[in-house]
Amino acid sequence: MLRWILLIPFACLAAMGAGVFFLGMASFASPAVAMLIGGGIERLIDILFGLAESGVDPAPAAQAAFALIGKLGMAIIVAPVVLVAVGSELFRLRSGLLQSGFTGLLAALLPLAMLRLSRAPSTAEIQIISGLFLVGAATGFVYWLIAGRGAGGERPAQP
Repeated sequence: MLRWILLIPFACLAAMGAGVFFLGMASFASPAVAMLIGGGIERLIDILFGLAESGVDPAPAAQAAFALIGKLGMAIIVAPVVLVAVGSELFRLRSGLLQSGFTGLLAALLPLAMLRLSRAPSTAEIQIISGLFLVGAATGFVYWLIAGRGAGGERPAQP
């Protein structure tokens, strides 16, 4: 019970923090991910200042943009780790490969499902999807390092 109360939430929070770090590292490694993160924020700021300069209230546009950024953050960083953590604990699947793979898969697929990508992705989008998969896999690996590896103590010897 103590595992569910302390260890799993701590491992999820640590993995989410690592996910933000790995997303920053992915932006250095991939120009497409860097354009998504840096270019998107730069365009958002340009649009908001442009609206303010033209006399239009930028608050509704800013609220909508930050709500979308929050949803994408939830879909990339938070939801995959939490879903895989709960699922792996319920079904006692504590393999590092499974936790990394499922977290990476969810980190790549949830944003696509949220944005309803209904066509074949372009080359830049494939780079972003693979970058998100690697970020999710690294996040799942951090969770496994804290809560999955050797979890539950020693297993009794099978006769």
